[in-house]
Amino acid sequence: MFGLAWTDWQLWLVVAGVILLLYVGRPYLHGLFRGIFFGLAYVLRDVARRLENASNNIYRQYIELVASHTAETLEQRLVSQEMKLEKRAPEIDRRISGIVDKLDTNQSDLSETLEAFRAVDLDERTLETVRNRIEANGNGQSRAKLASAASDVRRAVKEELSPLRPQINALRSELKPMAENITRLRSISNELSRSSKQINKDLTTFEECIHPDYEHRREAAQRQSILIPWLLSLLVMTVALTGVFLNFFLIQRPMAEIVGDDLQVMGIGLPTAAALVVIFLEAVAGIVLMDAAGITKITLISTLPRIHKRVLLYAAFTFLAAFSFFEAILAIQREVLIGIDQETTRRALGELPAEEAGETGGISLTMIGQMILAILIPWLLAVAAIPLETVVQNFILILRLVMHQITMFLAFIFAILATVLKALGLFVLRVYDLLIFLPLTVEKMFRRIRAPARKKQASGAS
Repeated sequence: MFGLAWTDWQLWLVVAGVILLLYVGRPYLHGLFRGIFFGLAYVLRDVARRLENASNNIYRQYIELVASHTAETLEQRLVSQEMKLEKRAPEIDRRISGIVDKLDTNQSDLSETLEAFRAVDLDERTLETVRNRIEANGNGQSRAKLASAASDVRRAVKEELSPLRPQINALRSELKPMAENITRLRSISNELSRSSKQINKDLTTFEECIHPDYEHRREAAQRQSILIPWLLSLLVMTVALTGVFLNFFLIQRPMAEIVGDDLQVMGIGLPTAAALVVIFLEAVAGIVLMDAAGITKITLISTLPRIHKRVLLYAAFTFLAAFSFFEAILAIQREVLIGIDQETTRRALGELPAEEAGETGGISLTMIGQMILAILIPWLLAVAAIPLETVVQNFILILRLVMHQITMFLAFIFAILATVLKALGLFVLRVYDLLIFLPLTVEKMFRRIRAPARKKQASGAS
């Protein structure tokens, strides 16, 4: 190295000089290494801590949103159940009163029948008849006399029970209606019990969602399913989008006859753009209709006064009806255009005589099917606003969960990098001290030797 062999004393002198310089600059270089590695580790650790706090805040906002949305949904459900019970209360009261009156009547009839049964003294009467008959026959043991005695007993029993036959028949006729009334009463009781259990469950969840303690709200929000309703609503929206594509292909061709097909809007043909605008307007009218009817809350229409919502409801309904009529006309026009194209093709091929060129076949089944689809699809788009609300709301919640997981992952990465940098800085410091271990050992021995003298000097000074 540098033209010197390892056995040369110059090399060892250079090594000793480097070690001495490293020993002299140890406090400064240690500070430099600590500032670089530990400073970067502190910065990364602080970034990780901030990301963790941001992640916790995002998750807390998610919990608050889920809890408030659940509380609002449960409040609407409880109000709806209360109104339903208020409407059904007179009917249930009337049904229960009728059943109770019937049961009271049956109970009075049963009481009369029981009293009639209790008035019968069958044992004493039968025993008295048998005793009298035996005394009259003396001690004869003939079969004829015994048979006569048995017939007399049978006759006495029959005479005793004959007045009870109407009561027995009445009892038989009353048992079946009584059982039916009891079954009806039990069904009403089960129905009310199920309703009360559901109301109690919803009320408990509602109280947890609005509880002042965050832990109660978090537990209530974590029990709510977000992904499954979102997937189901997304599936319904996908089916609705297939209806949109079908509607688009049904009205695109006739729109070319209305707006022309020579112009383009942003690189899109004018008939295509016009068909998309019609579908978009139908979707907007459907959303306004559902919001004005109080079924969904996608827009701020639900906060408007009742008279304004009613005006918007009638307007949206009128627009959807007009769009249905308009699309039915387009469906007829589409079938006519298809017939004209087919007629033109056959004439060009020479398959259609000239005198039959203007004849038409009337309304076909295909045209009727297209008209039915044209009438129904705008209303199906309006119904698609119901799952759209769930898709939008749950997508926002899922997006917050994804942001929470991403920020937690970034906080974990930055924490690992901070730990690695700190460990690397400690490793560099240990390697540095290892290179100058000999001067450090001499320094430690020297301090150990001078330690007693310093103690004595300090004690003498005190």
